Amino acid sequence: MADAPIALTDVTPRPRHEHATRREYDAPYRWFIGAALSLALFGGFALALAVALAGAFEWDWGARPLQLSQAHGQLQLIGFGGLFTGGVAFRLMPRFSGHPLRLTPLVRFVIPLVGGSLILRALAEPASDGALRDAGLLVSAGLLVVGAGAFAAIVLRTIARPDTRAEATAYFFSLGSVGFFAASILNFALVVEVVNDSLQVAPTLKQSALVFVEQYGFTLFFICGIGTRAVPNFTGRPRPYTSTRVIAVALAAGVALFACGALWIAHQGVSGTAARAANAGLLLISASLISVAWLSGVFNPSADRVATASGAPFWFVRSAFAWMVFTAALLAWYGARGFADAALPEAHALDAARHTLALGVLTVMIMGMGMMILPEFAGRRLQHPNEDALVIVLVVVMNIAVVMRIWPSIEGIGWLGNTRYWPMVISGTLATVGLASFAAMFFQSYFEQRDPGWARPQNLPARRAARR
Repeated sequence: MADAPIALTDVTPRPRHEHATRREYDAPYRWFIGAALSLALFGGFALALAVALAGAFEWDWGARPLQLSQAHGQLQLIGFGGLFTGGVAFRLMPRFSGHPLRLTPLVRFVIPLVGGSLILRALAEPASDGALRDAGLLVSAGLLVVGAGAFAAIVLRTIARPDTRAEATAYFFSLGSVGFFAASILNFALVVEVVNDSLQVAPTLKQSALVFVEQYGFTLFFICGIGTRAVPNFTGRPRPYTSTRVIAVALAAGVALFACGALWIAHQGVSGTAARAANAGLLLISASLISVAWLSGVFNPSADRVATASGAPFWFVRSAFAWMVFTAALLAWYGARGFADAALPEAHALDAARHTLALGVLTVMIMGMGMMILPEFAGRRLQHPNEDALVIVLVVVMNIAVVMRIWPSIEGIGWLGNTRYWPMVISGTLATVGLASFAAMFFQSYFEQRDPGWARPQNLPARRAARR
């Protein structure tokens, strides 16, 4: 025994290339988040404020407010919601599915393709009619098709596999990526129509169908995919595989019914059958949203597994699911009324549901889940442990922003004066402040955590306090 060799542990630093796989799959999400926040703050929210101010002060901009509104919708839904949730999905899919991210060379092209498309459209759409505007719109639409195709290919190759461990999340992500590609094709067709007919904006009903597919058929699927997978871990609820798959398919069917019904009416004229099909789609989506909210366990938790440090950010998640239920109620009310009348819901009704979902569910959920699952915020809770009050203030600010934005839309034709735009101005200002605060916290933590010694106990207030 005395002559037995002593086992030694190799402490030689590993070559950097051995960690390359992890960095390759983890690094892109920060670029996606940065692009998403930039497009939202300097594009989507900025245009929303400009349009609201133009309406409030009755500035004579001609067709420009409508053009900017359509550009605003694309920047918010695809640029902010799509790139943010897509970037987080790229980070989570290998963990969910048990397989590495596929087609990784395509990842670096998604941001320039999609982001470039949205920026080009925002610049070209309000420009004067002419060859330059037409070329800008066509190139923008083409870039979006290629970007959406690359995004869908990455998602489907990674998660739509027979041996995936992603459970129902695979259905949400797969259907959502297909919805994004379908929306890009529809967008291309609308842009061709705008160019061929020298239109200032896309036809209202066709544009409404496009936005519906982008929002309900793309971004909502990724929110539901992440929410039904991650949130039950905090509420102690099981993740029912079969029922959640049914919800994903029902949601897709609802989106298809509404979009096809609206497009049929836009091309063929008024049709009671098409209108009822579209409203049936709204009712199906409403039931799906209520089911997702219930299965998340936010309103019926089996256990409280939210860490004390994450208690404040979880109020964002609770708020988002509350707005999801409210969206479902709006869709059920408008859908049932439209089904009975054999007519599509009014534009202001769809606008109310759209902005409840976009601001109350998408934006609020992004902020809440971002604070809970992103590494930068996990480290921030150690670096800045006394920010609960700030987070609660942001929760209140964002909820007020939602109420102020949907108030004029719910009033509808009962409030047609220019004063209806002032709540929108307040909403846009509050939402910009809220999201800018989130962005500042994210980037501050990112740069602080680039210091190799940031995690040493003596550098972390939370750990210093725990040792006292």
